[in-house]
Amino acid sequence: MSTNAYLFLGTPGCGRRAIIADLVRDGLEGDTTLYVAEPERAAEAEKPLADVPALTTRSWKFDDDGGIDLGEPHDAGDNVVFLTDGEDDPVDQVEAFAALAKRLGWHVARVVTIADCAFASAVPASAEWFAACIHFSDTILLTNREGVSNKWINEFKEPSVKACFPCTFELVKKHRVENPARVLADSPRRMTMIFDEQDPIDDLEFDEDNLPEEPFDLVSAPDPYFETTDSGARKIVIPRTGELLDAYDRLRGNA
Repeated sequence: MSTNAYLFLGTPGCGRRAIIADLVRDGLEGDTTLYVAEPERAAEAEKPLADVPALTTRSWKFDDDGGIDLGEPHDAGDNVVFLTDGEDDPVDQVEAFAALAKRLGWHVARVVTIADCAFASAVPASAEWFAACIHFSDTILLTNREGVSNKWINEFKEPSVKACFPCTFELVKKHRVENPARVLADSPRRMTMIFDEQDPIDDLEFDEDNLPEEPFDLVSAPDPYFETTDSGARKIVIPRTGELLDAYDRLRGNA
């Protein structure tokens, strides 16, 4: 039986570990390994995880080739929860995680974005950053909503709703969600297909009256966020996370 993997995206300082603790405690069965990006390991930040049964916390980091290094070989258990580095590029991390999951035979059950509404509403330039995360996500958890109007929350969701994205939005209250099992349900609702085994022939739209006359190669269209120019740069460039967080700190008078 393969290991179920759950990928979490989001920015620092919004209670990601406390939310994950709630989800693992009430939404998963069996042994779980939580991988936290090495730059984010901190005893104080991980206190909410201390009383979660059957949960082991380990570090991950990038290796010299841009892949993910999980350290010494070990048994990950029944479930894997993977917390990205909130200060690094989420697109690079999703791409590396997809390669890791494929290599280790993990089944990517869910991708979740934890959206800090206070941060997102205060820094409008973060919209493109969150749009990228939402593209990869099955569920978006809206947290830190105190002082944020319902009008803004509806506007935040509006692009996804208008584009008919299948992902869902859930409210977080005091680091808890209404139904952890629903958030972690193994029913993909993400736009990306990077985690899926896809046959290029499934993308064809030919019928007997519309057949190609020349030979052609069957190649799946790349995910738009991974497309690159001839120079190797991403065609879609999202804002740098650190710059967005610095702007938020300045607004709060912390810098």
